[in-house]
Amino acid sequence: MYEHLNLRAWPFQVVPDPEFATFWAGRRQTKKQLERLLWKMQFAPKSGLHLLWANFGMGKTHTLLHLQHLCQQTQGRLIPVYAVMPKRAGGFLEVYRMIVSGLPYDFLRDQLVKVGNSWSGSLALHPMFSKSPGVVNAILAIRSGDAEKATFARQWLIAQPGLTARHRRTIGVTYRIKTPEDAINALTTLTRLATFNLNPPTKLVIMLDEYQRIGELKQRVRSEINAGLHSYYNEHPNGLEVILSFSFGREDNVAYLLSDELKSRAEPQSISLDVLSPGEAIEFIRDLLAQFRLREDERWAYPFSPEAVETLVGHIAQAKALTPRRLMLYANHVLLESQFARGPDDTSEIMSQEVKELLTDPRLGEMDVDSDL
Repeated sequence: MYEHLNLRAWPFQVVPDPEFATFWAGRRQTKKQLERLLWKMQFAPKSGLHLLWANFGMGKTHTLLHLQHLCQQTQGRLIPVYAVMPKRAGGFLEVYRMIVSGLPYDFLRDQLVKVGNSWSGSLALHPMFSKSPGVVNAILAIRSGDAEKATFARQWLIAQPGLTARHRRTIGVTYRIKTPEDAINALTTLTRLATFNLNPPTKLVIMLDEYQRIGELKQRVRSEINAGLHSYYNEHPNGLEVILSFSFGREDNVAYLLSDELKSRAEPQSISLDVLSPGEAIEFIRDLLAQFRLREDERWAYPFSPEAVETLVGHIAQAKALTPRRLMLYANHVLLESQFARGPDDTSEIMSQEVKELLTDPRLGEMDVDSDL
């Protein structure tokens, strides 16, 4: 808590943080798009494939984490899974690992009990598990309470290399997940388990961040990953939402990286995050400070003066694009350095001249780099 600044927490976070992602500042149009998407995912039974494009530093990952937070507030209607595209994926199997690592296994254990209560025969013979029967024993091993079995089961489910035949016997599985087809079958089975017989109906929401990294891969690998996602999506006409996010300077590059099959499945309207205008940048800072305010204060910009905020935004706009990441980087630097110089007893506003002086720090240039990280 920063009571002397009338702030309950530090408002400027440059690195994406799930806790910080519960907040939303500025970008009213994007907020409306997210609210529409949230409503559509809950109330339309049909599965959906959605594309999110963002210019560098525009808060793409924050947007996905915020959407994850919103999904978690839907009383179980939407089960979000956030995953990041591997930097140098060798094929669909590595994408599968990232997705499956984020699945809610406590929830899947409870779902398996529901399946068992509705089925008179052996669980392994239930039609849901016909293409990937090992999933049953893996979830049962996780549910057993035996830490060693649970570890081996998770390793098997994420297709971790090095799991021996002895380890597999411990959890009662006879094969490894080692091909794209194996991975698609396992992921399909896990998705059907997650959405089994729930009232109200539940959807699994797979958010795959940094999908533009597929453009750095060989054509063969890119085709395999796109085909794997397409096949997985086709297995679920209902109950699944897939969100692919991209970060680069040109929005039209999104279509270049997707296969024709995926493009044909994508929703006609994508979500995009482009650079801010000076007015939008000031609104962003205003909203951000308001959400961290300890006590109501007529001075919306405090601990800055309104003129200081305008100076900060104007300084950035003269040379670079206005992005949320850049605004927080510069505002964080000014607030931090001013507090070091002043100490906690000085509660006066940060003025324009002080901002100008602090923004001459050469370290800012070293930290202010556009990237997709």
